[in-house]
Amino acid sequence: MRTRATISLLATGLVFGSVTGCSASSDNPKPAVTVTKTAPVDSKANGKHDADSAGQDKASSTSSSMRSVQKFSFEGDDEYDPMAGNATVLSYQQPVHASVTAAEEVNEPGYVWAALEVKVCGTKGEFTTSSDPWTLAYKDGTRIEPSGTTYDDFPKPEYVTDAPISAGDCSRGKIVYAVPGKQRPAQALYTTNEEPTLRWSLAK
Repeated sequence: MRTRATISLLATGLVFGSVTGCSASSDNPKPAVTVTKTAPVDSKANGKHDADSAGQDKASSTSSSMRSVQKFSFEGDDEYDPMAGNATVLSYQQPVHASVTAAEEVNEPGYVWAALEVKVCGTKGEFTTSSDPWTLAYKDGTRIEPSGTTYDDFPKPEYVTDAPISAGDCSRGKIVYAVPGKQRPAQALYTTNEEPTLRWSLAK
């Protein structure tokens, strides 16, 4: 029987299995994610890569500029229907204010809140969104996951977890991170259990 797949999305790419959410069972085969195209949203999207991230590794040199769109797709199988969509990083802001500081939240002096604004749209099939696949990557190899805590005065609109997306639908919002105040991440990553990782440069 065909069922609707639950896919952990967010800036682009599908997350299948534990990242795709298609099934909690490890017995089921994982669908593969294919990035079919990267296209700029506007003239500003044509991509100079972040000079800070250049030379980190081969994969990082292929990061797209903010506001560029990356497409993803899943061909489907006997259990899950085909699906496809696209995602982009719209903005990055550091610091952002909240009544409880990031330093207090993570018990680490010098940390501040930062917000990554993303948008995911469906073009085929159905899936649900998640902020879990979105991480911030630094030049030294450090990666930071989204905050596990949400406060009422976090930047709005917040990115919605488990938002249902079908063809023609989009989900847009801000994901908040606790980050070192004196450093800026080089890239925003959308990482799944499948290759490739989708990357955007966060150069100013």
